[in-house]
Amino acid sequence: MHAHRGAAMRVRRLARPQRGRTLIEVMIAITIGLMITAGVISIYGANRQTYRASADVQRMQAAGQLALDRLAYQLRMAGYGQINSSDFWLVGNPSNFVGEALRVCSGGFDNPSAATPNCNNVSAQADALAVSYLVGGAAATGSGEGRDCLGATITAANSPIAPQLATRNRFYVANSGGVPTLMCVGNDGVAAPLVPNVEDLQVRLRVGDPFSRTEQIVDPQSAAGWTAAQWGRVLGVELCVQVVSENAGLTTGLQPGVDCQNRAFPNDGRLRRTFTQVVTLRNRVL
Repeated sequence: MHAHRGAAMRVRRLARPQRGRTLIEVMIAITIGLMITAGVISIYGANRQTYRASADVQRMQAAGQLALDRLAYQLRMAGYGQINSSDFWLVGNPSNFVGEALRVCSGGFDNPSAATPNCNNVSAQADALAVSYLVGGAAATGSGEGRDCLGATITAANSPIAPQLATRNRFYVANSGGVPTLMCVGNDGVAAPLVPNVEDLQVRLRVGDPFSRTEQIVDPQSAAGWTAAQWGRVLGVELCVQVVSENAGLTTGLQPGVDCQNRAFPNDGRLRRTFTQVVTLRNRVL
């Protein structure tokens, strides 16, 4: 009897209907899961954006410093030549370098690879500069490494101041493979990229006054038409290099600060930084 009753109870328990989740419970669970997933995706996206921006800022810092280092080195060498032992005290002829040590063009060169390029004289565009100095040869032995800005060996055939061995390096900003780039043209007239993501170069001149022995700040556009003697009075150069991030979508709205031409940065989602330096021409004296 007891066995029969126990068996009946087990049958009733087995026959009890199974309770599942209600539709409301399922919808709540799905909603919570979607909220968690959206939060995870949002955190991942924010971290990825932060990483992209940080990586681009590091590349911009490296590009800006490298561009300034390259330009500053060349400018410090402008007009280099061996000291004339007999008349080194003469301001006008302290060394055996002959020629134009420096020329800056407002708005860049019309043809950087030409033998004597003209200046565009467009203030809204990037400036350009040409630097010359002796690098070796019988007239200036042991005076340098004997190569131009692209690493090419300088010979009597490509020297702009023959028979002395001199380099003539030209620096300007141009588009290279779709990227704004600091370019260089060496003695062979071949243009090659130096530093990518450089979109502007602005130059101001510190010119010595031979009468008052003071310095004046001159814009390159005002120097259009200068003679070699006038360029010879340049004692220093103020450089401003502007670099841009490789990637877009890194910022929204206007960035704080101004560019090298004192204008607001473009609102195109790219980061921008400016780098400035004042370089004294070591081989010039007032």
